[in-house]
Amino acid sequence: MTWLATALLGGCVGLDATSFPQVMISRPVVAGMLTGVLFGRPAEGVALGFLVEVFALIILPIGAARYPESGTATVAATAAYLAATPPGLQAGALLLALVFALAWERLAGETVVLLRRGNGRILTRGGPIGADALERRHLGAMTLDFLRGGAMAAVGGVVGYWMLRLLIPVWHLPEHLTLAALGIAAAGMLGTAVALFGAGRAARTALIGGVVSGVVLVVALW
Repeated sequence: MTWLATALLGGCVGLDATSFPQVMISRPVVAGMLTGVLFGRPAEGVALGFLVEVFALIILPIGAARYPESGTATVAATAAYLAATPPGLQAGALLLALVFALAWERLAGETVVLLRRGNGRILTRGGPIGADALERRHLGAMTLDFLRGGAMAAVGGVVGYWMLRLLIPVWHLPEHLTLAALGIAAAGMLGTAVALFGAGRAARTALIGGVVSGVVLVVALW
């Protein structure tokens, strides 16, 4: 039942990214937390979601740009991590899950491109159509997007689970070095994202406020 719930959550996250309703559940930190709730371990979901989020901050989904789909990848990676590990953060498994999420989001992004091409063919099939037919095709395209998101989350979760089961036993890097690698990577990506806030005191204040709010949220959920 947990994997079915993961698929349903993945479908909602996939829809939220573009189709409906765009309430930000497709942001990695939120998607990770929601996946953690499904498994009864929300704090660990937030931790992995935050790591994926810092890599996703520099991606601006504007217009027809092609970009990785980090939301469904976060659901998949978080589900894989939580299914493959006992309660409690494991640095090695967390790093492996992050790498998997960054790879899986590329594949998920390609499925978005394929779906958009399919939607274009559906829309133009048969020539001009009326309002009712257009609405049906619109709802059909949203349904396909939901199914796509659910499939990417569930299939990715299973693939990631088996990957972690294979790699965790052979991961021998000390925990303090693994945590250092995660911290350096996160700090580097956050530093890269600073430019997106513009320049000046207001931008720095917004960035600091966001970081502080995120830390408070993580501590509260922990």
